[in-house]
Amino acid sequence: MKNDCIMPLGDLINKLLRGEADEWCETDFGFYLESLTHGDKKELEQVLETVDEAIVNWKSLSLISRYEDKIKEWEEGKCSMDEVDELYFEEESWRKEGKRLLTAETLYAAISSKGFINDYHHDAMEKALDNNDVRYLKTDWENMMLAQIRSFKDVIIGRLEVASVKPIIDKQSVVRVLKKLNDYPEVLDVMLYSEFLGVSIHKLYKLTSAHEIPFYRSKGNGRKLSFKRDEVYEWRMAHRQETNEEYVNEMNERLAARSTNFYNNPNKLKK
Repeated sequence: MKNDCIMPLGDLINKLLRGEADEWCETDFGFYLESLTHGDKKELEQVLETVDEAIVNWKSLSLISRYEDKIKEWEEGKCSMDEVDELYFEEESWRKEGKRLLTAETLYAAISSKGFINDYHHDAMEKALDNNDVRYLKTDWENMMLAQIRSFKDVIIGRLEVASVKPIIDKQSVVRVLKKLNDYPEVLDVMLYSEFLGVSIHKLYKLTSAHEIPFYRSKGNGRKLSFKRDEVYEWRMAHRQETNEEYVNEMNERLAARSTNFYNNPNKLKK
């Protein structure tokens, strides 16, 4: 992501809708949202609303052409040529408005240009093309084109589930609700783990990169991290910071042991 973290939301949405954000992952979306909303629930809700509106508007720009079906109806005597002409001019007006009229051929070509997932996907698209199943092809094409922005939307929803209900006054600090251990689920995502440990997400990813904390990667998405609650607790307690009093007592005990060792075995004292 690098410098894209300061990208305006509208520019990011356009990039996602064009399928030009392959380098973005769940972690990048998380950092972007943190810098954009600072965990504020109302701002996250506004981002989600903006994304939903963008998806609806994107879908409205493409319509299934019914012209070929209308021609077949005319050939079968089910409609008049006037109805065919009326539909033709109606679709032409849509084209002039900038709407894309989708046919089985155009959809298959668009899917093919993006690349088939595997042989089964290729065969299914071939069959849909042969059967002129425009709606099936349209659904597959939309899923392909909207995959990136839907991933972004999933991250927003995940953030909303743990976002503070109250507005954050100081955006340099994170307002957290104190919870008991059992209030957390057995498996934690990055956001909950960050809250549980009381560290920033950036710090958390540095710890995982250095393999200093126990974590797991999902099989479907190797970049998605999860953590077991009990392992988190054990790790945190194992890294408990001693108090000043405990430190002084330990040093006194070591000094006493060293003095005893010196007087009993002065020649064995290591410098």
